[in-house]
Amino acid sequence: MRLAAAILVIISALGAPALARQQIPEETMLKMRQVFTDVRDDLWLINDDFWHRGQLNRCIGTMRVLTSIDPHSTEAYENTAWLMYSDLREHDAEAFLREGLANNIDVYDLYLELGTFCYFRMRYPEAIDLYTGCVTFEDAPKYARRQLAHALEKNGDIGEALEMWLQIEASDQDYAVPEIQIDRILQGGEPSMVPEMTSHSIETRHRERHQQK
Repeated sequence: MRLAAAILVIISALGAPALARQQIPEETMLKMRQVFTDVRDDLWLINDDFWHRGQLNRCIGTMRVLTSIDPHSTEAYENTAWLMYSDLREHDAEAFLREGLANNIDVYDLYLELGTFCYFRMRYPEAIDLYTGCVTFEDAPKYARRQLAHALEKNGDIGEALEMWLQIEASDQDYAVPEIQIDRILQGGEPSMVPEMTSHSIETRHRERHQQK
């Protein structure tokens, strides 16, 4: 309880309006920031310990605490969502990713993570919107545009998918994959079936778990 109270005090102080923060001595603010950092780092260590013990629900609980005090930890949102959907907690995973995105709209990470979540569940229009948001960031990984191209094709937007592959090819002429994909599309080849296989696997696991109950 004392730790929780301390965390609340730190969050309130660090998140206070600028005028209010100016009334707190700088030395005190520095100490509070250090305590905040120490608590955050300790939570990661606790999470690692639970992970190695196979106590995954405790990992999830620990990461929920961490994101409540540090809502800009995109890694915590990504890791926790992975644990959730690995345990077939699909709705929890998606809700947690959406919470993370709402708290981090100015970085690419969770646009990409949530876009991929939707892509592998065959929710292509949502994936396209999220991947499109992701690639607006200059530091977004190159494969995000490739994922966008795949999502466009799976959604039936063949012309837009082809245009995206042409852009990727023009930006990195030493990379062979765009040419392969462009030739396949022009020849009427089939797109990747990975989303369908992944979605089927999720449905099968849900069915098997339901039968075991």
